[in-house]
Amino acid sequence: MNFRRIISLVLVFVMLTLTLASCDLQQIIGSILGSTTTTTTPTTTTPTTTQKPDPKPDPTWDELYEIITIAEALEIAKEAGFDGTADRYYIRGKIDTISNVSYGEMTISDETGSIYVYGTYSYDGELRFPEIDETPVKGDEVLLHCVLSTYNDEPQVKNARLIDFKPADKEDIDASKYTEMTIAEAREADLGALVKVTGVVARITYANGMKPAGIYLVDGTNSIYVYDGDIAGQVKIGNRITVLGSKDMWILDTETNNAQKFGYEGCCQISDATLYENDKAENEIDFTWCEEKSVKDILETPVTENVTTTIYKTTALVKKVPGSGFTNYYFFDLDGETGAYTYTQCNGNDFAWLDEFDGKLCTVYLSPMNAKSTSSDCYFRFLPVAVYDEGFVFDVAKAPQHVVEYYGVGQFLSEYTGNPLLELVTNVSSELLGFENATLSYSSSDENVVYFEEADGKLIFNCKNNGTATVTITGTYGEYTHSVTVEITVDAPVTSEGLTVEEAIGTAVGEVIKVEGIVGPSLVNRDGFYLIDETGVLAIIVNDATVWEGLAIGQKVVIEGKRDLFHNGTGTHAGQVAITGATVVVNYYGQHEYSTESFITNKTLDDFYALDASVNHSNEVYVVVGTIVVEETAYYTNMKLMSPGGQKITLYSSSASQYNWLKAFAGQEITIEIAPCNWNNKTFWAGCVIAVRTADGKVCNVLNFTSN
Repeated sequence: MNFRRIISLVLVFVMLTLTLASCDLQQIIGSILGSTTTTTTPTTTTPTTTQKPDPKPDPTWDELYEIITIAEALEIAKEAGFDGTADRYYIRGKIDTISNVSYGEMTISDETGSIYVYGTYSYDGELRFPEIDETPVKGDEVLLHCVLSTYNDEPQVKNARLIDFKPADKEDIDASKYTEMTIAEAREADLGALVKVTGVVARITYANGMKPAGIYLVDGTNSIYVYDGDIAGQVKIGNRITVLGSKDMWILDTETNNAQKFGYEGCCQISDATLYENDKAENEIDFTWCEEKSVKDILETPVTENVTTTIYKTTALVKKVPGSGFTNYYFFDLDGETGAYTYTQCNGNDFAWLDEFDGKLCTVYLSPMNAKSTSSDCYFRFLPVAVYDEGFVFDVAKAPQHVVEYYGVGQFLSEYTGNPLLELVTNVSSELLGFENATLSYSSSDENVVYFEEADGKLIFNCKNNGTATVTITGTYGEYTHSVTVEITVDAPVTSEGLTVEEAIGTAVGEVIKVEGIVGPSLVNRDGFYLIDETGVLAIIVNDATVWEGLAIGQKVVIEGKRDLFHNGTGTHAGQVAITGATVVVNYYGQHEYSTESFITNKTLDDFYALDASVNHSNEVYVVVGTIVVEETAYYTNMKLMSPGGQKITLYSSSASQYNWLKAFAGQEITIEIAPCNWNNKTFWAGCVIAVRTADGKVCNVLNFTSN
């Protein structure tokens, strides 16, 4: 054997000794000797194939953790009590509901039961639920490491840490049952239709406790509300999502009868919804499809039209109005008066983002979310979807049109049955819009039907003879003018006589009667007013919003309705005498001072406080001296009337805000006109302040008149 061969073999031995890899011997020698290395051709054999073993599956939760059932967790929690367990336990379950995303409040269940989870954190306890990158949703299965305890003797999971979760299988959802359509098409779908819509989340709404309640979804054709707290808790504004759900029209149960009376079909929304897809991106929201309307036009849209949860583009004055324990946010038109408040279930906390716009005229993407339905009216409540402060400046060239539309036209009715003796607006200034002394003038096409006259520096509108005339209303500001016409018909009916108030009070309960008198101040917490003549005072309850049209304090009217008594038939109280279901048989109009001849002037507030509840005093008015007391706390406000001797009288209301007009007299000793009332079977008489007497005249309670 030659020397080189010997050296090669030695080197091979050394290399094999230094390495643990199973290398081919000839490859090693060849790498050392290069191309001069001699190789031996191996004997031909059938090669053996080595199969790579299957990868070992990931360990299951049960293999990794010692998991107890929810039934076991319930028993351990009961034994631990309020203080909770010293040890943590692993439990698993399917999420039935997420009641508060902010805290990770949820209810989970397995085949053995369900348990409430008070709050959820990341696996290490460092992050709160909404801060975790990936979080489970309704239907997902979760693995929690937690303390078990009780609260009010109910078992619960406390301080849960999210170890892992498994998304629900979408194959369980039969999407073929849902018809894919645009949001505009979904809005017009039949009630109960199963729809599939895709859009961008434009706004999230909240329920009590700032719990997500639903979302506004926009797709470039329209918008719709998706009522589902779980979905609202899973998405962010700007996410493009696909939702499966049922077309719905929602009305509050207690308002159903009133809504039907006005033809209001409810809030247009999708219910029983499932989040099918979510891109989790920040998409731009398309508002280009939104129709431009004034706040006034939105409010005047008939509630019979399917416009709830659609979005309009408008210019509005944003106004924050703090209350006791709550805040209201209003959106007013350019007159600063025509508007409505936002719909909130969180005492206004869900709209704190509007604070930066308070007192500003802004571009607002505004939605009439639903309509409040009462016995006498049905009106929209707003929800702002987006607000932008774009430095709005009013074009004063439009001042004439503005004053005609907002101050001129609305003064007139289309038909009169008597002479209104209406004082007209002739001059308008607006600090908000930046103009002063825009004028309004009026002319009639037939002064034998309607005419205008000046009296004591005022312009008065009169009706004369039956017929029809055209009234032209002209606004002027500098060189700019704008005119509109309205047609007015005068049709004075044959005189219709009614009973006196005293005679009406004396009729039998349940009898339908006619009573004549002067329209007096408003009731409080009832839709109606006091009818007054020389013989007495009678509460009139109005159940139809159309009755309020053109109705004003000081008009002479004949009312028809049922003589009623609010009394539950037990106890020692006398109850409240009233006319219910009132309609106006004839309105003679005019501006009459209501009579105070029947008012009681020789009593004090202490006498009022001592009135016997078993004796009827509901048709009386007392003229007394007292002090307005406003009791405000962080959570409520009370309005009371205090006698000179310190006795406080309760003012009947559902909210102290109904007496906001009295705050101007807070702390002052004043003369008031107050009517005893007992609508809800109390053992004492509460009071309804109908007017305050001042040196300049009366300030009347116009609560129901200003809201209609």
